[in-house]
Order: sequence, then C-alpha cells, then structure tokens
Amino acid sequence: MKVPSVLKAALRWAGTLAALSYVVWKTDFSGFNSQFPIGAWMALLFFYFASKLLSAIRSKRLLECIHFKSNTTFNLKLYAKGMFYNLLLPGGVGGDAWKVWFLSKKRNLGWKETAGVFLYERLSGMAALLGLGGLLLLPKFPEYRALILALLLLALPLGWWLSKRLFSAFHSEFLVGNSLSVGVQLLQGIGFLMLAYTVNAEELNVGLACALFFLSSVASALPLSVGGIGARELLFLWLGPQTGLSGPEAIAVSFGVTLAHILVSLPGAFLRLEESKDSK
Repeated sequence: MKVPSVLKAALRWAGTLAALSYVVWKTDFSGFNSQFPIGAWMALLFFYFASKLLSAIRSKRLLECIHFKSNTTFNLKLYAKGMFYNLLLPGGVGGDAWKVWFLSKKRNLGWKETAGVFLYERLSGMAALLGLGGLLLLPKFPEYRALILALLLLALPLGWWLSKRLFSAFHSEFLVGNSLSVGVQLLQGIGFLMLAYTVNAEELNVGLACALFFLSSVASALPLSVGGIGARELLFLWLGPQTGLSGPEAIAVSFGVTLAHILVSLPGAFLRLEESKDSK
C-alpha cells in the first residue's frame, strides 16, 4: 500500500522533533564548561561554504554530460536552491527532486537523464563519506583491518564497473567526479575538526572524531528526517564520547555543524531561476 506524501512528511517531522527532544533531554549542558568557540565555528562555516562551491562544480560537470550547458551564475543559483529545498522538504534528497523537476519542466531536459545526474552525484558523495570513514576507523578496529582494507580496495574497481554499466552517460566523470566528492568531504571535515579541536584539544581523538563526522553525514543524507536534522545529533549523542568529547561537547559541536548547514542553505530561498537567460 502506498503511503500518502502528507503522512510521510508528518512522520519525518515527528521523527526530527522526537530526535532533537531526546538529545536535549539526555544532555546535561551544564557540563559544557567553556564558552562556545565562535571563531572556530566561523571557520567551519567558511569551509562548509567552500565545500558547497566545489559541489556546484561537480554538479555542473555532470549536467554537461547530458548536454546541458550553464554559466557559473546559473549553476550556483541552481545548487543553492537545491540546498534550500533539501532543508525545507522532508528527507535529505528533497533538493535533488526539486532540481529534477525544475530542469525537466523549465529547461526541457529529460527527467530520467536529469534524475541520473543527481543520483550519480548522491552516490558519489556517499561513497566518499563511507571510504573516508572506513579509512579513519582502521586504527580503532585492528582485528578488522584486513577486511576493511579489502572492501576499500574492491570498492574502486567495483564502482568503476557499476559506473560504466549503469551510468554510462556520466562514466567519463568517474575519476574527476569522485575526486571532487572526496574534496567536498575533506573541506567539511577540516571545518568540523577545527571546531571539535577547539572545544577539547586535550582529549579529542582526531581520527575517530572525523570518522564519526563522515558517518553522521551519511545518516543525515538518508530520507528519514527533515533535512537530515536530528540524525547527526543522535549519532553524536551515542558515539561522541568515544572520540574524547564529553556528551555536552559532542552535542554542542553537532549543533554547530547543523547550524552551519542551515545558514549555508538559507540563501537559496531568495534566489530566482525563472529567466532562461541565466542558463545560457
């Protein structure tokens, strides 16, 4: 039986509010003994914004694979609108759905080809997150080191084969596109690390903290909450103490990341893409 869209949206909103309420309820913020580092958070915001510019370049290259040429201004506006709809619409992929609708209806692109662009982009980003997270977990699980390394080494040829088999239109961008995806995640990881290290430089396990950040980004991208909000916070609540951060510190850092995500996404609400000349 098909679940109505309104019910799906209501469930995701309920899940987001429940997750955030649970996190706040379980966190003793009086245990956060220092002032929140605004300077480090501003650095996170800068690196997060820079990562989105790199993402927009990746998106532009993939759109060119289906013969859609756009100038830099149009492409940045399109990506910004997608980020805003990712935040506004239930699930972590609402912006992708909006971009498919916009390009197919307003720019007369085939919706299947357009959906393929953003699916390929999404899978590339997820692969980068999982790969980086797996590498950073190697020291924590030495008994599984051989298995993790084997999976990571197999991932590249398997990804190459799947790209050529299932996404032939974009296969020429396999190396460049995935390199850009890794760059996107590294920029965000650097910003996160600057914030986390400033909060607790003495006890922070850099590798585990970054691994948690990358894996929480995977959870945030899943269509289980509104804009991924709440999913990251739950993971930091449960696993943050394993990284050397106290519970309150982990949640403060997580909220800082979420706030940066919201602020970088909001400008898309004020941009217009109605004029066809933007894409010429």
